[in-house]
Amino acid sequence: MLIYHPAYDAYHCLFRMIALIDHVNEIEVDKAWILDFYLIFPALVSDIRMPHNYSSIKKEAKKYSNEYRNPINGSSTFRDMHEIQMAAIRCLAATGLIELKSLGNGVIERTNKPIPDGLLLSMRNFLNAKKDVYTFIISSLSQFHLTGKDGLKDRTNLMEFRYDFS
Repeated sequence: MLIYHPAYDAYHCLFRMIALIDHVNEIEVDKAWILDFYLIFPALVSDIRMPHNYSSIKKEAKKYSNEYRNPINGSSTFRDMHEIQMAAIRCLAATGLIELKSLGNGVIERTNKPIPDGLLLSMRNFLNAKKDVYTFIISSLSQFHLTGKDGLKDRTNLMEFRYDFS
């Protein structure tokens, strides 16, 4: 029996990455992987170790259990999604929505190429479905430092941070 889950759907990942880069014009690839993970599993935002001033969003995020299913083990699901996320990022570079040269340096940088109107409308609908938590992920969580102690890697426990250059 086959079971569909958008976390493992390359086209859905591409859609989420476009939504992310349309709002955050420049972002580290590792941070994009983490933010994409939380876009597909918004309820898991409640598990992030955050400063106390974000306690309300943690409560709000708990309301959004995944309509398909939340991962049994978030870390292994995050690792399993890696190749799909990389394929989506490479596709964005191939279509000219992100700079290829910046991608070689581990940074996703948005180009001036316009996103089709139909896709923008679909993205808006997607982001408005869980507006409070998606706004937090894209606007606030994306501003957290990625590396080092209390960086996004450390706070989420999704990636190793101890050997980062901070």
